[in-house]
Amino acid sequence: MQLLCPDCRRPFQIDDATWPQSAGIACPSGHKFAVRDGVLEFVDAVLAQRLADFLPPFSTIRAGDDKRLVDPAVYPLLPDAPAVRGNHEWRLRTYDLDVISRLLAKRGRQRILDFGAWNGWLSNRLAASGHQITAIDYFVDEYDGLRARKFYDTNWLAVQMNLEDLDVLDMQFDVVVVNRCVQFYADPPAFAEYVKRKVAPGGLMLLTGLAFLRDPSQRIAGLAALRQQYQQHGFDFFKPMKGYLDFDDKALLAAQGCHLYTYRQLLAANARSLLAPSAPRYYYAIWLADGDDGQPRRSDL
Repeated sequence: MQLLCPDCRRPFQIDDATWPQSAGIACPSGHKFAVRDGVLEFVDAVLAQRLADFLPPFSTIRAGDDKRLVDPAVYPLLPDAPAVRGNHEWRLRTYDLDVISRLLAKRGRQRILDFGAWNGWLSNRLAASGHQITAIDYFVDEYDGLRARKFYDTNWLAVQMNLEDLDVLDMQFDVVVVNRCVQFYADPPAFAEYVKRKVAPGGLMLLTGLAFLRDPSQRIAGLAALRQQYQQHGFDFFKPMKGYLDFDDKALLAAQGCHLYTYRQLLAANARSLLAPSAPRYYYAIWLADGDDGQPRRSDL
């Protein structure tokens, strides 16, 4: 793995086969980064302190809302484990896996960046299919973040890092999956444009879980309530974010060369959104790095 130190920006290389079993690594200037449960904590000192202030109370709220999966046996079966069947969020992830599996079926072994990998469920499934996976996220909770890696039998790389400083990964990937998280940036289309730099020639970027709203007022109110909940626990949102997608975002993504597709399992839900402006209309998007303006064949998606 080719890296740039987040503190001094000096380039260096680490051995993918050995560092997950180590206690840590150091850059050529001597900046040290811990490895816990196989996860490289590759953040600068300032971000490390921000995360230390944010993550414990955030995990407390997630635990109180029963959002963490605390049974290790559940993880290898995600996203369709019996324990999460009937859960709307996990059902949507099964649709993502269907799209991704069909998209990769004819591409051979790929170098894949799982951007916003969370607890690694997608990285596990893709690694089991023979792909080379690098999973990145801010969150490293052992039940609600990258340290859940220890519950899987597959081999993939997990890195805690600043997701708005992708240059520390001094490399490109055949496929970049932006895993249901583009809405958590201040300007989602601009951020999607930024992520493209990590896609190798001939590769692609996939944006999953795009839920566009004609009327985002309910979502905005929900974000305000969530922020108030955080503030009552003594902290705030980790960073500025929009928190939702609207049809202006949809138009901008399309103008940037992203091909938008509806999930075939959500056609009825999308039809309902025509009558209810506050209901989401679900899409995923594909951007091709080879400059070909032709869209991927619908039969492959």
